[in-house]
Amino acid sequence: MIRKLGAIATLLAIIFPVAIFAQESVAPKTASALVAEAHVCTGVQERMPMGMADSFQPEVGQVYLWCKITGATDPNTIIKVVWLYQGREKATVELPVKSSAWRTWSAKKILPQWTGEWEVKIVDAAGTVIKAIPFKIGAVEPTKQ
Repeated sequence: MIRKLGAIATLLAIIFPVAIFAQESVAPKTASALVAEAHVCTGVQERMPMGMADSFQPEVGQVYLWCKITGATDPNTIIKVVWLYQGREKATVELPVKSSAWRTWSAKKILPQWTGEWEVKIVDAAGTVIKAIPFKIGAVEPTKQ
């Protein structure tokens, strides 16, 4: 009987630390290692954003999300750009991030009747939102001076 208890205790001593180690190694990440500088704009020229704004005329035709992603360590990194109109997903685009500092962009065609609140999110492979940018499609009010 004592031999059985000793064998069980030895077995538990061997298995238990391994189980603890395994739990620590698979702990979920709470934040993305990727960082994004991002702008909504009317165009991209020489890999830089042009016409950056937070509000656009309904006749804009197309807007872009330009971003610079830093912190990628895997050349197969993928981000998702999620375009939301009035809280509903309109489009999702996957973009590669092939170096530790990578500029990329996504374009979204805008119909004149799609006025109102928009948001574009940059999401990593784990589903963590790296950056979210709200913008508006509608009559642009002149700046008050």
